[in-house]
Amino acid sequence: MDLQNSELSSYLLHSQAHIWNHMFSFINSMSLKCAIQLEIPDIIHRHGAPMLCSELVEALSINKERSHFVYRLMRILVHSGFFLKQRISITEGDEVEEKEAYLLAPTSRLLLKEEPLSVRPFLLAMLDPILMDPWQDMSKWFQNDDDAPSPFHTTHGKSFWDFAGQEPKLNHFFNEAMASDSKLVTNVILKHCKGAFEGLDSIVDVGGGTGTVAKAIAKAFPELNCISFDLPHVVNGMEGSKNLSYVGGDMFEAIPKADAIFVKWILHDWNDDKCIKILKRCKEAIPSKENRGKLIIVDMVVMNNEVGSDESLETQFFFDMLMMTVTTGKERTKKEWVKLLLDAGFSDYKFTPILGLRSLIEVSKVYTIKQSTNCIDYKKIEMDLQNDKLSSDLLHSQAHIWNHIFSFINPMSLKCAIQLQIPDIIHRHGAPMLLSELVEALSINKERSNFVYRLMRILVHSGFFLKQKIPITEGGGEEEEKEAYLLAPTSRLLLKEEPLSMRPFLLAMLDPILMDPWQDMSKWFQNDDTASPFHITHGKGMWDFASQEPRFYHFFNEAMASDARLHCKGAFEGLDSIVDVGGGTGTVAKAFAKAFPKLNCISFDLPDVVNGMEGSKNLSYVGGDMFEAIPKADAVFVKWILHDWNDENCIKILKRCKDAIPSKENRGKLIIVDMVVMNDEVGSHESLETQLFFDVMMMTDTTGKERTKKEWVKLLLDAGFSDYKFTPILGLRSLIEVYTSTKMVKGDAQHIVYDATI
Repeated sequence: MDLQNSELSSYLLHSQAHIWNHMFSFINSMSLKCAIQLEIPDIIHRHGAPMLCSELVEALSINKERSHFVYRLMRILVHSGFFLKQRISITEGDEVEEKEAYLLAPTSRLLLKEEPLSVRPFLLAMLDPILMDPWQDMSKWFQNDDDAPSPFHTTHGKSFWDFAGQEPKLNHFFNEAMASDSKLVTNVILKHCKGAFEGLDSIVDVGGGTGTVAKAIAKAFPELNCISFDLPHVVNGMEGSKNLSYVGGDMFEAIPKADAIFVKWILHDWNDDKCIKILKRCKEAIPSKENRGKLIIVDMVVMNNEVGSDESLETQFFFDMLMMTVTTGKERTKKEWVKLLLDAGFSDYKFTPILGLRSLIEVSKVYTIKQSTNCIDYKKIEMDLQNDKLSSDLLHSQAHIWNHIFSFINPMSLKCAIQLQIPDIIHRHGAPMLLSELVEALSINKERSNFVYRLMRILVHSGFFLKQKIPITEGGGEEEEKEAYLLAPTSRLLLKEEPLSMRPFLLAMLDPILMDPWQDMSKWFQNDDTASPFHITHGKGMWDFASQEPRFYHFFNEAMASDARLHCKGAFEGLDSIVDVGGGTGTVAKAFAKAFPKLNCISFDLPDVVNGMEGSKNLSYVGGDMFEAIPKADAVFVKWILHDWNDENCIKILKRCKDAIPSKENRGKLIIVDMVVMNDEVGSHESLETQLFFDVMMMTDTTGKERTKKEWVKLLLDAGFSDYKFTPILGLRSLIEVYTSTKMVKGDAQHIVYDATI
């Protein structure tokens, strides 16, 4: 049976690729952060024209020995939509040659350092280790029997607000981030929603920080008395103006009285009980609607699954998980907002979704419950905003950047679910599982039960679980339909007891040992040394570190073993002997030995890896160094080894492989399993993106790379091989069969039919 026509094999490979994509989506976040720290958007912007890679390298303040890595960083950022490529004509001597050059995508305007509405401070704040580290403790927080209100508290021993008050760097980052966002929001509001402020004599911006919003409103309405209200240590020393003042206090105790209260991105930081307290203080501070009193809220209103683009909804879920991890808050649906407002004693509200992923919510206190007496024509405002391309583009750009900033939340949510064994629990249940049943089965602090739904919501959105409505009868009453969870087909590969489980691989790749070096990527580009980012973080290369760190060594070998179970039978028939180079504990060699009892199989790796390993009738272990010599055999098998090394080292390994095998005429062959990076036009967006993730990971953790077909061919020819076949039958990876022959290079002889199984 051909692998390409095997439904089971295709499903397994698709599932593997989908899990990989989510596992490594943090690379989107960290690649963008690196580009910002290196000031790539600013350099291209100042250049004023499409910029050649060579020109960009020359302008960057980096170690020039790292120049060839810049292209790989740019490749993933072009794929993510932050830069564009354009072919330009270059004249060198008498010849005109077309070369690719980079220019800013429209979105990247908001990444510029000098742009007043820049998202740069927000990005650097959100991707700082202080805010990233708590994601590693999410499952621990779920399980711990303590009163820590958030994973942030579990990691740092105090709440986010207490920590920020005592940590100048975080406080500065956070205030700068909020100020940059406030500029963008007020820019749109004052352009399109001026009516919300007209007719007022006074307004208080609650949680106004250093006064970005209040200053903008005061400037737009010179007769309006504006107060920026925040904690005393935030506003102390701030200077006001004719119609702007700063007041220190506690929003849970009392808020200065005014015609209107403005609350932007405050309520999502707090749980419902705290929000009701804040809202009640707001209610006390304003007059009735009849006397022009109003509360103006700017915050997210989480869309229904059917509403908005996939990226928009995903980004709102990212923010919800961020609130759960860093603060005690949440992002709310319209239904949740209405309940909150009514519980606080308000009875009139209008929701106007005109701020990208956020809405303008106007709230008044009257004595009869009603919804919106639209004095202001909000339909017209929505139409005006749609026709205002600049504002619309800014909000779209902000949402796209946010989505990439928070891409890391996908893998960390999945890791948490794996550590809590959610896939295994639902699988063992054997039927669609109610949320209440899942919570009961989980080994967690039951006071955290209400957070499980939010974790499951993002994982359902990511395609790892499915929801199904089932009829439930409780206490002999009426039958009621409730939502229950079941495993999506992909999640079979997340089960602990599944022989092909990717669980070990996921836990290894998302371990802090491998995650931390991403924070040092820009430092590595700039440092005057020859290490990898991994080396900068840990003081040694990954292979040296693994040999001295038992926990990581175990994780890594288990991860490679779980992946090694994927193989193709047809390529090995007719052989008498085979050597698996870098075979580790022998997972591949054992599979070959079992499938082909007459095939002599050798697992070849470093002596400290294979020492003590026991073979069998047709399986043996040999220790050595692949750079020195490889045991002779009919075939040499090299799975996911060459992508770990740069071209120079790969050629050394390939030459040792060539020395070990006979000619093609004598059945000798080298079998490589590795990625062949697609062209931009080939494969799905997710497939190409995942290959680029792996490439940047190789750059960060090892000295290796993922190669295009053209790069593979050059490598093989430089090593002295002259015949090769590329067969893309392993999902994101290909089977590459290579021969030594005196014949001409054949290139793509892809006519062989494989009896391939997994």
